[in-house]
Amino acid sequence: MLTETEMREFFAKVVDQVNQLTGTAAQVEGLNQRISELADRVRSLEESNYNLRQELEQAQRSVTSLEAANTEHLRELDNERAVTNSLRETIVQSDRRVADLSAQVKNEEDSHRITKADLDDARRAVAEWESNYNKTKDELSITTASRNEWQQRADEYVRQIADLSAKLDKITSVLSPSSANLHVVA
Repeated sequence: MLTETEMREFFAKVVDQVNQLTGTAAQVEGLNQRISELADRVRSLEESNYNLRQELEQAQRSVTSLEAANTEHLRELDNERAVTNSLRETIVQSDRRVADLSAQVKNEEDSHRITKADLDDARRAVAEWESNYNKTKDELSITTASRNEWQQRADEYVRQIADLSAKLDKITSVLSPSSANLHVVA
């Protein structure tokens, strides 16, 4: 049979073991709680990882889209550069044509100035000729009028001479019948 001391030792061992098991149970429970916390954290990290993967896929799609847009923009930029170069060349050619036309206009203006001066000289010469013509015409008119007047006077004198000659012939024929054959020529 067991003695009290043995029993006490046995119960002390049982109590120690229970205490030890209780401590171990507390440790196990703490570990279970930590495992649960780690499992929650792993689930949270997996969810974050899934979200990050989704965002990464979206970002990759955006990058692909942006690269395609960038390629298109670069193509458009190359086209615009070609158009710009073409326009620049057109502007340079237009500037050359404007410079050439400006030189032609200046030459035409100079030529016009010379032609205008020649025209003014010609107008002055024509005005002088017209003045001389009008003066000569007036002189001719005066001379013609004077000639006509002198011609009228001469015609009048010729008539008077003819009348006087006729009268003289009559007087002569009355005064000397034999000299009727004499004739005065005027």
